[in-house]
Amino acid sequence: MSEASRDDGSVSADGQAVGGRRTGHDPASEQTPIPGRDPSLPTADDEALIRRLATCYHLLVATDFDGVLAPIVDDPERSRPLPASVDALARLGACPETSVAIVSGRERRQLQAMVPGAERFVLVGSHGAEIDEAEPDGESRALLGRLTAELEALADRYSGFFVEVKALSVAAHFRRVEEVDRSEAVEAVGRLQQDWPAKVVSGKQVVEFTVTSANKGDAIRALSRRAGASVAVYLGDDITDEDAFAVLGPDDVGIKVGPGPTGASWRLESPEAVAGFLRHLADGRSRHRT
Repeated sequence: MSEASRDDGSVSADGQAVGGRRTGHDPASEQTPIPGRDPSLPTADDEALIRRLATCYHLLVATDFDGVLAPIVDDPERSRPLPASVDALARLGACPETSVAIVSGRERRQLQAMVPGAERFVLVGSHGAEIDEAEPDGESRALLGRLTAELEALADRYSGFFVEVKALSVAAHFRRVEEVDRSEAVEAVGRLQQDWPAKVVSGKQVVEFTVTSANKGDAIRALSRRAGASVAVYLGDDITDEDAFAVLGPDDVGIKVGPGPTGASWRLESPEAVAGFLRHLADGRSRHRT
């Protein structure tokens, strides 16, 4: 994992955001790897970070699902977390004074079905809205119903357009839309956004219309408060995860997974790298908090 660049618009020759340095560091300094990129080659900084997290009084480890625990796939229903990541989270959750949560844009009931041994973790769905039991009121339910009908009409028009109906929102997915039709489909959804009276959340090839103002930052605040966490670690890959990174305190650790500008202080390259990082963290926490 490398320290991630702040959102300064810097891009490399291939158009990807330039990452790898903590704000204020000499730009000529080397990127600093930490566990996850190459666990077989630990450095002094690797050990210092893991030691700090492993020895803090109460640690909260919270992570997004898609793109972090589970590799991104074309069909959202076929998404599954990497077993190594789930095992490491379970080991962390078994340690004293350690809380583990999965915070996702998916509904909580989906997470319960997709995460093996889901009962071992705190599951937060709908971008933070489903941290407690939540149901839309009659007006919101009617609003979501009308929008769902309009989006399903677009699904009939554009091959690969997928509509995902959730308890508190409805999402339009573009990932499988043919390239020739994608911009037109995005424009059509954009016109619906103009008339939507509540919150719209944009992510990777998806636009979600929601009837709640809650976000992942709200969820992290609530989870930290309830756990009495002295340090929180949050891992995320998407635009919606920036809300969580934004609320982290100076002792907390934000980890951006994949490329792109971010407010997180650290970066991992892939879900596979996340599995390596979580394994190292579980090893350290198990040694120091048992």
